[in-house]
Amino acid sequence: MRHVRKTAIISASALLMVTTLPGYASAKEREDEHENESSAKVLLTDLASPKGLAVNQDRNLVVAQGAFADPTLPPAGPVLVLDIHGRDKGTVTPVTDPANIVDVAISPKDGTGWAIAGDGTLFHQLLDGSIVPVGNIPEYQAGDPDPVDQDRPANPTESNPYGLAIARNGDALVADAAGNDLLRFTPEGVPSTVARFDVETLSTDNIPPGVIPDLPAEVEAEAVPTSVNIGPDGAIYVSELKGFPFRVGSSHIWRISKNAQDAWCSTDEPDPTNSCSIYDSGYTGIQDFAFGTKGKLYVYELAADGVFAFEDGFATGVFPPAVLLEVRNSRHGQKRTELAAGQLSQPGGVVVTRGKVYVTDGMFTIGRLLKINDDD
Repeated sequence: MRHVRKTAIISASALLMVTTLPGYASAKEREDEHENESSAKVLLTDLASPKGLAVNQDRNLVVAQGAFADPTLPPAGPVLVLDIHGRDKGTVTPVTDPANIVDVAISPKDGTGWAIAGDGTLFHQLLDGSIVPVGNIPEYQAGDPDPVDQDRPANPTESNPYGLAIARNGDALVADAAGNDLLRFTPEGVPSTVARFDVETLSTDNIPPGVIPDLPAEVEAEAVPTSVNIGPDGAIYVSELKGFPFRVGSSHIWRISKNAQDAWCSTDEPDPTNSCSIYDSGYTGIQDFAFGTKGKLYVYELAADGVFAFEDGFATGVFPPAVLLEVRNSRHGQKRTELAAGQLSQPGGVVVTRGKVYVTDGMFTIGRLLKINDDD
């Protein structure tokens, strides 16, 4: 995807711890689907570059701060938000060791906490409260190069661990946006590669003529996996940003078998292990996603017009609205409704708990925690 300046999502090296396929929809088509019957209620402000969200076993939220904070500011760790449910009021308990987190997750097996630090270290907080390093993700990726790397010059061992989830058996699953793969780490620190994501040939006709000299009519776009979740069926689901040319509607969500090993996620070549397939398509620059109740899915996108529109915000100081989609599948087809349209920007994470949807925004500045709507 690095035929143009890397997006901040992929290039940031100091990220800071604790199912039928629809057709591609254009931005205009999606505007027509906006119902905007929901609103975003601000619960917390002054969060330092918030990104990931998790729910602990007490049904309280953990907010990962510091994802893309100004390097001149002190590092920010995660905060534990207590009693946020029901009263919409919370007590904020800061956690400072370790700081500088990319994402945080809670084990469904034993309630322990996990986090990815900015240097790529995977941490595990044990039941006694101690925090121990479990794995060095960049070190593992150095020996597990990306076979479809499109960097020029080539950089197949580049690593940017971006999304984290914990499987039902207690293993940590890491989506590496630069490595284009999904990794597994056992609690004992044994690493393996669950799946690799192939490039996809996409037209470049969305790039205005002359902007990029000698641009071919088609290029191979990297997947750029951004988020990982365990689905209601126990399978693993991974979203992608989709790299250059950053076409609107080109991002997929993949379904991977829970016991997969070296699966191949490709739109062109079948997976020899039959462990990976497309779950849903037609999204744009997915930052995060979460499963809700009654089969619903919530997909949090950078902007309706994609990565280029989002990156303009770094130059102008004004970022376009983020897009939060509620996706409902029924026998009559799929319906996508944008929630809190125009009210979110610089998307961080999304999580659903007790039938309520929470998001962070302001990921590249001082951000917020918000409640969107009841998941009814």
